[in-house]
Amino acid sequence: MSVSIRQRITDIAEMSADRPAVVGFDENSVEQVLTWRELAERSGRRADALVDAAARGTGPGVVAIEANNTIQSVVDIVAVLSAELPLLPLNPASPVPEREKLLNFIGQTYGRAELIAAEADAEAGAGRPARSPAAMASRIAYLLPTGGSSGRPKIAIRPGPLGYDPHQVPLPLRRRAGWRAGQRQLILGPLHHAAPFTTLLDGLLDGNTTILPPYFLPAWTVELVERYAVEWIQLTPAHMRTILMLLEPDPASFASVRTVMHTAASCDSFTKKRWIELVGPQHLYEVYSSTENVGGTLVRGDEWQQRPGTVGRGFFTKISIRDDAGNRLGPGQTGKVFMRAGRVSRGDAYLGSQVLETTADGFASVGDFGWLDEDGYLFLAPRRHDVINVGGEKVYPNEVEAQLLEHPAVLDAVVVAAEDEVLGATVGAYVVCRPGASVSTGELMAHCRAGLVNYKVPTRVTFVDQVPRSAAGKLERWRLAGQRG
Repeated sequence: MSVSIRQRITDIAEMSADRPAVVGFDENSVEQVLTWRELAERSGRRADALVDAAARGTGPGVVAIEANNTIQSVVDIVAVLSAELPLLPLNPASPVPEREKLLNFIGQTYGRAELIAAEADAEAGAGRPARSPAAMASRIAYLLPTGGSSGRPKIAIRPGPLGYDPHQVPLPLRRRAGWRAGQRQLILGPLHHAAPFTTLLDGLLDGNTTILPPYFLPAWTVELVERYAVEWIQLTPAHMRTILMLLEPDPASFASVRTVMHTAASCDSFTKKRWIELVGPQHLYEVYSSTENVGGTLVRGDEWQQRPGTVGRGFFTKISIRDDAGNRLGPGQTGKVFMRAGRVSRGDAYLGSQVLETTADGFASVGDFGWLDEDGYLFLAPRRHDVINVGGEKVYPNEVEAQLLEHPAVLDAVVVAAEDEVLGATVGAYVVCRPGASVSTGELMAHCRAGLVNYKVPTRVTFVDQVPRSAAGKLERWRLAGQRG
């Protein structure tokens, strides 16, 4: 039986009032502890204010928060979900123009989308008439921005209101990977990103203590694992590679860890093998999935040792590899990866211009390519679609190109992935200047930084006479793939 988020937090607070719910850190990295009693009280007051504003018609249709990795953000997340209002976690580093574009885009469908201020500002939006939210807004738990290939945002929408059902929390995939209720978990990724955000939610609803550093430092991360005897770690291959590059971690530092789960990007073999040595093959798990939730795979370290390079078999997911004509391909044949989630699918919807490729029999693809072996293990091929994966963050080249083309000296531009030892890839740009005009690499980077979040800003700019286009004028980005920008 499902209970409300607010009731679940209250129930945990009654059983474990003084036990830490979240261990956070201030700007000086000094520990701050939020107990379950404090979480219930602070989020409850905040939820009451939001509900009151909504009842008066002065609240926004969608409540946006700056999803910093802080105790305050956790309180705000719980408060908005407790108030059963649509929640939009925002990247706190996003420039104002990018943020306003996103809020306006969502507001066109769901009524005013507004950023609420700090906890003390309980009257956010008071005195300003709200545009009536669309009826379907009341059936949304949260919205997660994922970008858009046309430069317009795409939003993954989780139906709501969100509740607690012990049969559904944690997600079955996490349960399979050794999750236990009441454990101590470390989240390194940003809370505006899908995997850290949903891991936080599962942790809160399952009574876990979440260790939440505001930023990632390799040595500090290992120290936190030891200090708090962390049992569950959620991270990315970029975190894993950086720790190995800058430290020589001792397996004893990870003695308390039952599960290391990495997501968001492919992991190179060196990093994978070294982490298997650190935590043991039965404690390292890799998940391949997407914010779009079309399905996913899971692989444990010992399975990976038997099939190096695999991202695992479908977890409550059927996988179909297909050619460009939509025909099914057999084992060992490379094609586009299609998935169909089973009974564990959340049933997410989408808002935006980026449309998934689907089949008549219910499969969907986010554009990745790969092949299956005889036993159904999936191996990903180099990406043939345009999305650039920067340390787990998706960058759609069209958006960066649009920003470059706004510069008065730029005639044409194409954006591709540039190899990076830590992040896997960064953004590289090929730029054609207007006749008689000139611009420096630094000026272009500054121009992009003014309108885009940092990970979307090109790290390499190459000036060329022309970019490759077909006779029809279509950009042939693939001709630049693998070249150094």
